Amino acid sequence: MSSTTNNNSHRYVHALNELDDVNISRIRPLIPPQILMEDLPLTESAAATIVKGRKAAEAIIQGTDDRLLVVVGPCSIHNPAAALEYADSLRVYADAAAEDLCIVMRVYFEKPRTTVGWKGLINDPDLNNNYAINKGLRKARTLLLDISEKGLPAGCELLDTISPQYIGDLISWGAIGARTTESQVHRELSSGMSVPIGFKNGTDGNVKIAIDAIKSAESPHCFLSVTKQGLSAIVETQGNKHCHIILRGGVDGPNFEESYVENYTQQLLKAGVNPRLMIDCSHGNSSKDFRKQPIVSDSIAHQLSATETGKYISGVMIESNLVEGNQNIPSDGDLSKLVYGMSVTDACVNWDDTVKMLDNLREGVRNRRRRAAALSNASDFEAKFRTLLTKLDVVEGEETWGQINTALKGLTSLVQAGATKFETFVPTMKQAIKYVNSAVISERTRLSGTALALVEEMAKQMETRFTPICDMVFPSAMKTCGRANKVFVTRGVNSLTTVITYSHIPEQTPRICDAASTDPNKTVRSSAAKLLMAIVSCCTVPELTPHLAVVESAIASGVVDANPDARTTARQTYEIYIKRFGNRVEQFHAGLSATAKKYLKIGAATGNGASQTATAATQRLPLRDRISAQRANGKPAIAATAASAPTNAQQADALSSSAPAASRPKPVRPVARNPPLAVNKSGAGAVAQVALSLTSSEVKAPEVQPPLATSDPATTTASNGVESLLISTEEPATMDKPPQDSARPSASPTATAHESRAPSPDAKVESESEVAAPANEPSHPTATASPVATADTAESVAVEEAPQAVAAVEKKKPRRVAVAPQAVVKRPASRAQRGPGLQFSSLGSGGGAGSGSRAANKKGGASASSRGPHAVRPQSRNIVSSRMEEALRGRPKSRFGAGGGAQRPQAVKATSPSDSADRLDRMTLRSSSRLSNSLPFPTVEPVAAPASGPGYLRATAASAKRGTDAPVSATSTAASRGTKRRKQDAASTTDDLVSAESAPKSAKVGARRRSATK
Repeated sequence: MSSTTNNNSHRYVHALNELDDVNISRIRPLIPPQILMEDLPLTESAAATIVKGRKAAEAIIQGTDDRLLVVVGPCSIHNPAAALEYADSLRVYADAAAEDLCIVMRVYFEKPRTTVGWKGLINDPDLNNNYAINKGLRKARTLLLDISEKGLPAGCELLDTISPQYIGDLISWGAIGARTTESQVHRELSSGMSVPIGFKNGTDGNVKIAIDAIKSAESPHCFLSVTKQGLSAIVETQGNKHCHIILRGGVDGPNFEESYVENYTQQLLKAGVNPRLMIDCSHGNSSKDFRKQPIVSDSIAHQLSATETGKYISGVMIESNLVEGNQNIPSDGDLSKLVYGMSVTDACVNWDDTVKMLDNLREGVRNRRRRAAALSNASDFEAKFRTLLTKLDVVEGEETWGQINTALKGLTSLVQAGATKFETFVPTMKQAIKYVNSAVISERTRLSGTALALVEEMAKQMETRFTPICDMVFPSAMKTCGRANKVFVTRGVNSLTTVITYSHIPEQTPRICDAASTDPNKTVRSSAAKLLMAIVSCCTVPELTPHLAVVESAIASGVVDANPDARTTARQTYEIYIKRFGNRVEQFHAGLSATAKKYLKIGAATGNGASQTATAATQRLPLRDRISAQRANGKPAIAATAASAPTNAQQADALSSSAPAASRPKPVRPVARNPPLAVNKSGAGAVAQVALSLTSSEVKAPEVQPPLATSDPATTTASNGVESLLISTEEPATMDKPPQDSARPSASPTATAHESRAPSPDAKVESESEVAAPANEPSHPTATASPVATADTAESVAVEEAPQAVAAVEKKKPRRVAVAPQAVVKRPASRAQRGPGLQFSSLGSGGGAGSGSRAANKKGGASASSRGPHAVRPQSRNIVSSRMEEALRGRPKSRFGAGGGAQRPQAVKATSPSDSADRLDRMTLRSSSRLSNSLPFPTVEPVAAPASGPGYLRATAASAKRGTDAPVSATSTAASRGTKRRKQDAASTTDDLVSAESAPKSAKVGARRRSATK
């Protein structure tokens, strides 16, 4: 029994195999559409291109856009790389022809064959009959994405009813071929497509089947299909209202001629479908000879230009490729034998012939517009105007802006046809001005461009008679000049410049000048400046004379405008103005500000001495030029003494004579600061030099500042062209402090160590009376500073190149100049005032920081020398100290405890002269690099530290061997001497510091009082 059952089952399975899938040899899985779309998603730029292409194609097919829809490209795609190269060329041409042609690239992936043959890139991407359809779908979608992202819409033939689910979102136009137009499933498919669809007539030339297909596709349908997830489903459609017919010829011959077009349009009108059609230049119309495609395009252009049937032609199809002709796929599978850019299906024209055909079609579109706007009399104009006005009288939206755009083009055609010659043109045109203004300020660039083109055309035709209409459209056109989109701005400026060129419109000059001078929008000011230049260039002298005052005011405002484009245009306008209105130049110049004169270069070459002095006084001579001028003249650029100090005007003349005005940097406002004061070690009034040598890398925008106007007899000197400020003072008589001529230490331990050196032969001696300070000015010890001359500062100015160092000494007690590298600082009266910040680490008694205080502590008393030599501040105390303290507040503890050395040891053992010399070698200011990074002005990079430093400018010691390893400035003779001499100097310094221990305690109290008073 069981054997009988098994036999029956076997027979049943065998019967099923005989009934189902008898001719199916293999079934492979197909990637679902949704998976492929997620792998290759639609980008934002590609989506914008696709939507734009669809809307344009729909508008042309419906007749609301008078351009010509052109579907051009290879017969079929087999090499994506060649297709992209073709797309690049077509994209450039499409942009240039956008006003007349809407170009869609033909990208066909599926080829219907009469018998057999290569079926296209989707079915056979490798051209070897392996039918890797999954790979083909991926290649097709990738190519469509690339073309769309280039800004070029694409069109495909819909051969398979499932493939549109994979690529349908990437096309802007679709076609149903001659072999499938009569297919019911393709008509149902077309009724649900989201793009315009063209149906070709049959291969036998039968147009009736295409008309039936249009009617069918416009109707709702219900049919079987698949979803994006690849599942079978029942699809219901609502019909496609954007279908049209394509005339491709047939076995009986071509059908592109005027007689055929007229006949088919009548059939379409009779059937109640869209009468506008597209003509295919290839296939049956060219008798399958690609060389005849230009003949077909010439006939179409003629119909557009001169026949009534031209108004029904909405599109053209051209088969084109990089290389003309076609080729067969190699039978041996060697694809390297294929010619790059040549079709493997139907023959195509090459790119050069394609451009000629497209140019001919563009001219036909323009002629069709002229014919549509041809006028016989004023009544004809008014009738056509009312028709266009009805189309304009709608609210702008996604569905209506194309209609408005076409109506505006119609008005432009009426103007070109001679409507402006009728007396009724101005009053009639005023009825449409509100629609024109609305389009001008529209967010749609094409609509705004069409409206501005109408304004330009009216100005060209009417010339000076355009004034009444210009008063109404000019404000709207000016608004486009202030848009954020540069396309709007450029188009608005160009259009208004054209209007000014043809119509002059001098009455708009005040409005333009006001916008150029006072408008808060810099784009508007820049655009108005360009329009003002056009006004000054195009208007006649009588036309512009009543408005010269506002023109001059606008130029004066423009040359100092914050917008560089506005300044440049204003200077160009000024050059034109002075040539056309030379009699008003002097009057114009008299009312200009100094800044405006500077930008206009007025008086730069021929001005009087006073103006040149004033200009030079505010400009800065580069450091190199000043050094060169000093060498050439054999004297410093700035005088060294108060008695021979030049005035500001003399300095400016010296600067202007050594460098042209154009080479000087823009002047920068100097930072106000109090003049530093200096005293000698005895406390009596004397002069000490502060040599601040700056490298060329530190000085980015140097300034020459005149001598500071203070009650002190200040003098300035130049060393290698770098200013050194010399100010001296005497101890005030009113201070509650005993004399310290013998008790006070030297201004600097290092200076004392080098007292044995001979003074410079160029040093000038000043009498004490010449440098005496007022009695109410307190004394301030001083030290010298010089930057490190490293390998990175190869261009730094070395003193040995121009030994002009000037030192002032007392007449009775000559004082030698201290030229050793020193850190210039000023120490506050107490530690509480100093606060955290940079500090000098312990440098030993031989010139180290705090050596004096250590000696005093060792004796059990406090010495005034513990306050050390004060410093010349590189900038004002408020700027320097606060920024340095904020930048360096978080530095780690040093050997002296928290705060980088705020707590000093109470007892220090005595040091020998040799120890002092070693510590003197280690004196280095680490704060130089931090100063240069934290301060907004050029800073001085000190090398060695003075005996002590204030709380707002303290530094730690460098490495133990920095004194001999690191190169120092050429001005420092101490760095060039041997170890033996340094030890001797250190010993001398130690003796001086020890002798200072006997200073009375009142000196310390008096110093604190002076600091507190400040």
